[in-house]
Amino acid sequence: MMGSGGLIVMDEDDCMVGIAKYYLEFTADESCGKCTPCRIGNRRLLEILDRITTGDGRLEDLDELESLGALIADTSLCGLGQGSPNPVLSTLRHFRGEYEEHILNKRCPAGACKELVRYRISPEKCIGCTVCARNCPADCIRGERKKTHVIEQEKCIKCGVCIEKCPVDAIGR
Repeated sequence: MMGSGGLIVMDEDDCMVGIAKYYLEFTADESCGKCTPCRIGNRRLLEILDRITTGDGRLEDLDELESLGALIADTSLCGLGQGSPNPVLSTLRHFRGEYEEHILNKRCPAGACKELVRYRISPEKCIGCTVCARNCPADCIRGERKKTHVIEQEKCIKCGVCIEKCPVDAIGR
């Protein structure tokens, strides 16, 4: 993907869309700006990836990523520009399902894209102890003592405090 002679090891906790975005942020920042494909094209790729990782992606974005990535690789003047779309094209080729999950289900399989994370309280496990509600900085957890609690998703800031504090592991992503 990037560099030479290196090896990058990832597992299911790494979001491939986020990884592509990370590398593209680097190349977009490092572009000298001399050629339009690299200067403008990488910014457009980054905008599309940002849309996808925040839940605003569309299926046609995938075709646009592929065609724009190929155009940038073919028409950039230097090695940086020619190689810049490789992480996007590679992750699209090998992990297309993750891109589709972000777009179609508004869900990041790795749980890494903060805007797509949804915390849920398991009704089977929740004992209604109120520990999560008392520790939530966004005050988004509701429920009566000894009854199952619920998280108001629109208020949740996805900080993870509820998961840390729950004594019975009733909260998950």
